[in-house]
Amino acid sequence: MSRRRVRPQVPRAIPLNAEETLFETGSREVWQALLVTADGAVIGPVVRQVIEPRLYTIRYLVVYDLERDRHILLPSNTVVDIADGRVHSNLSREHIAGLPAFHQKVNRSYEEALYRAVGRTPYWLEEQAAMGQPPPDGDDS
Repeated sequence: MSRRRVRPQVPRAIPLNAEETLFETGSREVWQALLVTADGAVIGPVVRQVIEPRLYTIRYLVVYDLERDRHILLPSNTVVDIADGRVHSNLSREHIAGLPAFHQKVNRSYEEALYRAVGRTPYWLEEQAAMGQPPPDGDDS
């Protein structure tokens, strides 16, 4: 009798943009952890993450917003702690309410709207500043 070896499933990575720089994938570390805002509101569970594998970076957490019955992207640079099954963000409940819904497509205009909603500097501008590069002309994000 021969036994068939079962290979563990690798989380599937779904490309989210035309350039294929951002991918949605699973994460065992934060899967089902509850998002808690700076003002103590529990928003819902983390269900996936958006990564930029070329830079070994997690850009966003995909969160199911229980109150509004939608998925949202939480910028990873707004996470202040992950402990005891909770992801703590420095965003308020009001900021979360203003985030655009996530429908598995991401482009720069979606990201700009997301960062405008939370009143934060987008990650690409933070990275340019850290590398001593000026922002592109006309970029007021």
